[in-house]
Amino acid sequence: MRKSPILRAVALVAAGATVIAGLGVAAGAQAVTPVPGSPPEVVSDVRETADVLVRPTSDQVAAVAAVLADAGQGARVAWDARYGTPRTLRPGVGGALSGPRAGSAVEVAKAWLADNRAMLGLSAADIAAMVVRRNHLLPGTGTRVVNLTQVFGGVVAARGGSVGIAVASDGRVLNYTGSTSRSNALSGSFALSPLDAVTKVAGVLAPGAKYTPSLTGATLAGYQLVARGPFAADSYIRKATFGTANGGRAAYQVLFIKAQNEAYDVLVDAGSGEVLYRRSLVQHEGPLEPEGTVYRNYPGAPGGGSPEVVSFGRTAESPNGWVDVLGLTGTGITTFGNNANSHANWSNFIGPVDPGPRPVNPLGKFNYAFTDEWGRQQCAVPSYAGDVDPSATNLFYHHNRIHDEFYDLGFTESAGNFQINNFAKGGLGGDAIQGLVQAGAVSGGAPTYTGRDNAYMLTLPDGIPPWSGMFLWEPINDAFEGKCRDGDFDAGVIEHEYAHGLSNRYVGTEDGALGGHQSGSMGEGWGDWYGLNYLHREGLQTTSELGAYATGNTYRAIRNWPYDENPTTFADIGYDLTGPEVHADGEIWTATLWQLRKALVAKYGQALGSEIAARGVTDAMPLSPNDPSMLDVRDAMVVALDNRYHSRPDAGELIDLAYTAFAQRGMGLSARNRTSTDDPTGANDIDPVPGFDHRNPALNGRLTGTVLNASTGKPVPNAKIILGVFEAKVSPAATTGPTGAFAIPVAAGRYPVTIQAPGFGAQTFMGFQVAAGGTTSRQFKLAPNLASIANGAAIVSTTNPDGAKALIDDTEGTTFSAARGTGNAVVKLAKPAAISAVQVSAYTSSRFEALKSFTLQTSNDGTNWTTVSGAFGPNAFSYQAPRPVVPDVHYKTFTLAKPVTATYLRFWTDEPMGDTKTNVQVGDLQVFSGTVKQVEPLPPSPPDAPVVENFTLAAGDPANVEDPGVTGTEFVQTCKAPPASQNVDGHVTTLTGESGDGAHAIAVKGAGVGVWDLDVYFYSSSCQLLGQVATEAADETGVIPSNAKYVVTHLFLGAAVPVTLTITDTQ
Repeated sequence: MRKSPILRAVALVAAGATVIAGLGVAAGAQAVTPVPGSPPEVVSDVRETADVLVRPTSDQVAAVAAVLADAGQGARVAWDARYGTPRTLRPGVGGALSGPRAGSAVEVAKAWLADNRAMLGLSAADIAAMVVRRNHLLPGTGTRVVNLTQVFGGVVAARGGSVGIAVASDGRVLNYTGSTSRSNALSGSFALSPLDAVTKVAGVLAPGAKYTPSLTGATLAGYQLVARGPFAADSYIRKATFGTANGGRAAYQVLFIKAQNEAYDVLVDAGSGEVLYRRSLVQHEGPLEPEGTVYRNYPGAPGGGSPEVVSFGRTAESPNGWVDVLGLTGTGITTFGNNANSHANWSNFIGPVDPGPRPVNPLGKFNYAFTDEWGRQQCAVPSYAGDVDPSATNLFYHHNRIHDEFYDLGFTESAGNFQINNFAKGGLGGDAIQGLVQAGAVSGGAPTYTGRDNAYMLTLPDGIPPWSGMFLWEPINDAFEGKCRDGDFDAGVIEHEYAHGLSNRYVGTEDGALGGHQSGSMGEGWGDWYGLNYLHREGLQTTSELGAYATGNTYRAIRNWPYDENPTTFADIGYDLTGPEVHADGEIWTATLWQLRKALVAKYGQALGSEIAARGVTDAMPLSPNDPSMLDVRDAMVVALDNRYHSRPDAGELIDLAYTAFAQRGMGLSARNRTSTDDPTGANDIDPVPGFDHRNPALNGRLTGTVLNASTGKPVPNAKIILGVFEAKVSPAATTGPTGAFAIPVAAGRYPVTIQAPGFGAQTFMGFQVAAGGTTSRQFKLAPNLASIANGAAIVSTTNPDGAKALIDDTEGTTFSAARGTGNAVVKLAKPAAISAVQVSAYTSSRFEALKSFTLQTSNDGTNWTTVSGAFGPNAFSYQAPRPVVPDVHYKTFTLAKPVTATYLRFWTDEPMGDTKTNVQVGDLQVFSGTVKQVEPLPPSPPDAPVVENFTLAAGDPANVEDPGVTGTEFVQTCKAPPASQNVDGHVTTLTGESGDGAHAIAVKGAGVGVWDLDVYFYSSSCQLLGQVATEAADETGVIPSNAKYVVTHLFLGAAVPVTLTITDTQ
């Protein structure tokens, strides 16, 4: 069943927080792990509650088809169903969306839009009225990314109405992203005053606050400043328009800063005050030669762990140096310069006022010894003050270092970076990053801990200074059991937070364009990746954890694993104890990019490999659509690598190598996100369809198998086949059919297989190697789970009847909770059995309530009990400080010393992980007789004869919004095969024999001249969509999912295309 889509916040004012579960954090902050009971971080957008998907017109479809026809094999369009206009247009690798053209990048972009205005539904005058937001050079490529914004009634659009066009040095258009309205008409009026609008916003976000807004008279970056009143800082307001399918709506955009780490970007209707859009702005990680004593990594680290004196002087990226040597701040020469402004901010209830304590030295020599007073005095307040100067110096160094690093990668003035003086190179100045040293040190301790074990970044639009706060870290029993550490000394955490500023200004065509759950997850994942990339590139670290100093854990630090060991894939979104959460799911993105980087480094060496990776990752950001999904950015990376490295003789091999990481992590060619009326782009899909196949078919193989009941030898139908190690809250790669068979196309590599089925629990098999062009076939035998409801087991007594069935439902995705020490549940088996092994999960929704130890008793009459001894021990489950994470509580199998025959089992919840917890949570209890699981080569059997069908499709239709084209839509609506429109733009094939058993492959191939693109869709007997293979390839191959009855072959592009459909048996 599909998980319900959720909406996530990422920031226009971006704050990337690194908070730990159990600690209070202000609403709107994004934390490393969520805080129980804290408000959800949502993006609220009225366009996503309209309950309608807007389809393009026939004229738009024809215009797009004409562009794609000349854009190379693999060119694709994705439509934005909020507006009925193209969201992305991407050429095939080596192709372009247009030929060369003379003129500047802006002139080329506008001319191309004017030539192809029919695809947007706009007039030439509408295109001419668009204003330039950004004209940015991707360094070293000659390619410029031009951002244009629609104008409605003379007012520029916000949150919609924007396009991004990549223009090569020869004037070819290489990429298009957009979120445009089909009209420049303005609806509504500015009946409310700006202060009326602020009052409306304050009433929604701070109900009950005594506040009468007033303008300060100042303006910044096009916004009027509104006096802060009882809130943390001044707010900002400007006139705007809000893009809809039918034009722009008169609105005000308000940047409302309620608290230091709680702020929102809000658009309200300028006539009624209705909130149209809301997003959290916070994400919870001269003659003088200035210098400072700093740590390049963290104190005591194997690399970069000793203090070093480094220059704060001129660099190529910072021509005036890092320090204001004239002392223009009035406080003397201090940790203030063109790029960064670092000072203490010991209260987190007021804005980042500048006069906080900071080092001052008339010669710019910021050389202070770090004595670790906070650590030596065991978190005693105010011991941290003894190190405020070295802390501020260290944070100032890293903020400047990262500025220069990101500048080299393209985050320059014209890209919206953080500088006071932009040296007339584009963008808006006046926005050096404020580094808040020891943030919340005074106000953030016991009992609320709102200023501990955290870090955050708040990114405002270009021209308005962002700020990043580094908190103190302090152990809190049963919440975060770390060490007393100053976060200003953890380079990885500092870079993670700064990277939120990069992604929130650089991705897409608008500031803060990370509004989907997958977008927000990538925001967190990029942060970790850039931190690790720096540490490895500079030779400071060989391991792959991030945040070791802050957390005190040098193995996995702040995350669930070190990234070299992270097993997660695109299928695992929502896998963590938190459920779908941007930091946990961001690990999937980091792990994918880290694997990509390792592959490039292995081939090209550390220097070149890391550079290619960093260039590809960073270049892809402005080539991505607003609020992108992981698959959107995957595609943008292909464009980015092609753009930058197309002249290399091994460019194709380089792109294939990078794409392999995506394929092996479930983001391969056939992966897709589901869309709906409340998630038109799919970026909020938390149950996506994984795909493990490579875009280069020569690099693919196939993994096939059959699942059998080990006791009876009969097939196990409807078993979930997961290419990963988790079964709860994840998406299977396949489901077995009536014969227990499955087949999965995969990129060459090594894969784990987890099988979960009612009556069998879940079992993981490791290490199946699949070769390119080869097939790996296995027979899996599963022992029945005797304690399964599906096998007749039942709870006959329990101390907590609510949810007790979760103990015996074959999945750790549900939990049973009972009292510490006295809680128990009695399970009656369907019949007496010899029990030889039990599998237990401590999976939990509350980390420190996770099961630590348990007692298992057996009985044949339900009255007289015998304790099973020797198998479990007092620490059946354990964890590493600072907290339990998902691998600590995942399934463990315990083998009994000798089998015990029983009809009844009594499971006692002895101890939780936390000392103070009174309840214990258990994910599942599974009981087996004999060998729990077996795997062996699949015995060969005679294959079915191939099925071949030939037909001709008349005309392509690239307008897929819901159902595939004219023929597919008629078929779904009538459930009749063949439909009356058979062969117009699609063909319906009715499957016969065992073709729908999950082990049959399909291939559709076109013929003739010209360009064509075929897609394939699979439907059940009731005409419900089961799956699809709809990729950039001209022809398609894949596996027919189990229980399929119909196949729709759809012509996406082309005309009068003869098609051959072939079905073959993979086993």
